[in-house]
Amino acid sequence: MITAIRAGQLIDGKGGPPLRDAVVLVEGQQLKAVGQGIPVPSDAEVVDLSDLTLLPGFVDAHTHISIIPGLGDQIGQLKQGPVPQLMRVVGNVRRMLRSGVTTARIMGEEHFLDVDVRKGIEAGLFVGPRLVISTRPITPSNGHGAALTLSDGSDEVRRTARQNLKAGADFLKLFATGGMSSSVGVDKVCFGDAEIAAIVEEAERGGTYVAAHAHGGMGMRKSLELGVRTIEHAALADPELIELAIKKNAWLVGNFAIGFHPDGIEKGDFHIPEIREKVLRARQVRRKVWGDILKSGVRWALGTDSMHGYLPFEAKMVVEFGAGNMDAIMGMTSRAAQVARVDDRVGTIEAGKYADLVGVRGDPTLDIEALTQVGFLMKDGKRYDHLSID
Repeated sequence: MITAIRAGQLIDGKGGPPLRDAVVLVEGQQLKAVGQGIPVPSDAEVVDLSDLTLLPGFVDAHTHISIIPGLGDQIGQLKQGPVPQLMRVVGNVRRMLRSGVTTARIMGEEHFLDVDVRKGIEAGLFVGPRLVISTRPITPSNGHGAALTLSDGSDEVRRTARQNLKAGADFLKLFATGGMSSSVGVDKVCFGDAEIAAIVEEAERGGTYVAAHAHGGMGMRKSLELGVRTIEHAALADPELIELAIKKNAWLVGNFAIGFHPDGIEKGDFHIPEIREKVLRARQVRRKVWGDILKSGVRWALGTDSMHGYLPFEAKMVVEFGAGNMDAIMGMTSRAAQVARVDDRVGTIEAGKYADLVGVRGDPTLDIEALTQVGFLMKDGKRYDHLSID
């Protein structure tokens, strides 16, 4: 059975101008043909989206499935047993999908929870995005993200890395600096050179790469010098670190909603003076830092960092920081797919890729907030636009 979608406007995610009156043919789980003047088979089911703008399914390049920042104590949430965490997961992944996120890169879960959740989604036990997973975070006992899995020294980080890969990790995630949501300072260097190098070596031997939580400073520098492929957050990156990221052909992944939106840390842990001070400082400097990042030519993408359903807010913020609307759209579609190494399957609208499509009311190239107005949603050729998030 072929479905023919007639779109009033189509943004394919590649950066070119939108196509007017485009046709997309969907067969099974895949896109069969895309373009203007595409012949529509007589027996095709026709979907009229002439009043919508059609985009690739959104890709969240950095999130967690078990955390809700507005509840506070994010590390405490990760320390809970799998059942309490799963109670949050089902609603979180449902909310992500309904907002247009059809693929999500998961940046660390205890209990190998993301392994089982991915299997549950694939089996149809509940709905959610396609998951690209890192399994358990790799962090030292005195580092940021220190929940249940703690790894000190080269031997322990190698063991954790190998166990993660054996369990099904698509990539490895380490914590190179402190963070906003814990008492560990954002300038603290969490691992030594030998430990970071060991994690990178294990990832490369496993045919994959390392992502590092790093806001800036020596932790970000060491990560880049030792072969980490993606830097998550980069909230305090200075011009020298940005240039180093360019030299190393690394990616920077921005997350803004958790610090800027009132439903983020502000709702959860703002009553803790130390955390409030860090968030307020980050708000002040992040506009300039990311303004510099956007001007530099470094590769970047967007993620929500557990702000499920808020990926359009990330696009809005990066536009405020200086990105063009089309760049922001690519930051949550094709570029995010490249970060997750799934760009051969998702991230753009072209024949042979998965039938992941989002139709929004309005024109996001003119008004970025149109991305919040989802009126059509398809993942793997199946529609989800009538999905409730309650």
